[in-house]
Amino acid sequence: MGGPTEADRRARWGVSAIFFVDGAGLGGYVAHLPDILARLHLTNAELGRALLFSALGAMTTMPLAGSLIHRFGSRWVSLGAGSILLTVLPFVMLAPSLWILCPVLYLVGASNGQTDVGMNTHAMSVQGRFPRPILSAMHGWFSVGGFAGGAGTALAARLGVSPPVHMIVASILLAGVLVAGVAAMLPSDIDKEGEGPRFALPKGAVLMLGILVLLALASEGAMWDWCAVYLRQALHAKTEIAAFGFGLASLSMAVGRFLGDSWTHRSGYRRVLRDSALLTGAGLLLAVNLASVPLSIVGFALTGLGLANLVPILFRAAATLPGLAAGSGLAAVTTLGYTAFLGGPPIVGYIADRTSLAFALGLIAFCCLAIAMNSRRAAATLDTGT
Repeated sequence: MGGPTEADRRARWGVSAIFFVDGAGLGGYVAHLPDILARLHLTNAELGRALLFSALGAMTTMPLAGSLIHRFGSRWVSLGAGSILLTVLPFVMLAPSLWILCPVLYLVGASNGQTDVGMNTHAMSVQGRFPRPILSAMHGWFSVGGFAGGAGTALAARLGVSPPVHMIVASILLAGVLVAGVAAMLPSDIDKEGEGPRFALPKGAVLMLGILVLLALASEGAMWDWCAVYLRQALHAKTEIAAFGFGLASLSMAVGRFLGDSWTHRSGYRRVLRDSALLTGAGLLLAVNLASVPLSIVGFALTGLGLANLVPILFRAAATLPGLAAGSGLAAVTTLGYTAFLGGPPIVGYIADRTSLAFALGLIAFCCLAIAMNSRRAAATLDTGT
């Protein structure tokens, strides 16, 4: 097999741009969650129930992702779903009541779920054209986007720009990046008409990976949706400091992902998966057990560093299962995983209202222990190269 062509290298940056757009859009929105909570006078449990609609949007539409890729290709699924996501996000800031917010969040979950399967399926096709791992680095651009979204929210708060105006401007700018990224991606026929089963639900060996993805994304979702809220609510940090804390956690995740491919190449998938899970749990426990804004931010940064390589490794394991096309395998595990990414935060909110947000986030650390204990089984196929 020859080395990657110029078109392959362009496609790598093209799909990386889609990861960035997805991360920046979601990063800007979740950094504004404390504003939504305050503006609509919601409790943690009420915000959690609203976020549950994002999970429902993902859960009810992601099983169809394999069918859409089969028909249109991952390139056009990424463009279509990404465009819907950027259109819907500003309306989260404009919702005048909880009853309007819930269906808007349903559309956020549905469009983000389709975007995620599309860009990850395309990323696997691009990965197949490179001799060394690049998947973690492509995922790293999602985390860079998260940092950009959090930093943009902090800057908007500093300048006195309202959340709706900030998200409208951000969506317009990100739409340009989305179009440029799609233009650089591989042709749609690389995975169009190549997905095999059109309706993907986890079963058999896929179920085990789906459960581990569920645990990993429950941890990631908890950090994304509750990091800024915890800093604002529990530690009384200023708006821009809370947004910066979230952004720094995303930046540390990006660093971990950019270093993850070389780390995996040297140490193997199992060791990286195990050590990353343990670091994630330790970071979360540190973040919520110290009554200090700077030390809590350090804890969330360590959490981001640990989270960095969990999902890329588990996604690659799902996409390379024997006898299952990449799009179908990813749709199968993400059906479970992104239900946790979007559904885990509502559970955190429910528990937080009955105990404390620190206690609820601390419980998430035990998800990471389960991943570490199952790392050998999850990474067996990848480490043997079969």
